[in-house]
Amino acid sequence: MKFTLNRILISFVLGFAIAALTTELAYFFLKKENRAPTVVEILIPAGTAEKIRDGLGSQLDIPDNMQFVVGDTIKVINQDDENHILGPLWIPAGSSASLKLEAEQHLAYECSFQPDNYFGLTVQEPVTWRTRVYGIFFAGFPLSMIFVVYSGLIPFGRKKETE
Repeated sequence: MKFTLNRILISFVLGFAIAALTTELAYFFLKKENRAPTVVEILIPAGTAEKIRDGLGSQLDIPDNMQFVVGDTIKVINQDDENHILGPLWIPAGSSASLKLEAEQHLAYECSFQPDNYFGLTVQEPVTWRTRVYGIFFAGFPLSMIFVVYSGLIPFGRKKETE
């Protein structure tokens, strides 16, 4: 009986250790997307509208697709001489406007400061310590149960040879 409890305990420890290792490794590699909500500034430089009209929009250093987390605020600062729009935002020349992202979603906004008049947004849930613990539990428990079941297939010990 003691030997069976030891097998179960070892199976659970092994399952949760492997789950913790793999989920934390995934978190480590995806860390740049997993951050706390913040204010993200997008700067529209002077002369942007003129460059787009002249077909030189590719020279602009404004990304056309961005990743955000729920709770981020986009602040668009317009240093151009002309008014611009970004989805629901109207940004007069020489001013700024903000948009709070409150839900997980994929958006495609009309955008006057992009050459193709499109601005893509991906909003995802931020990863918190609770999310990480849930990931370890939801991966570790089933993995541990598999180890418990398969540990039953291993013989308990060596039988003494009889002559």
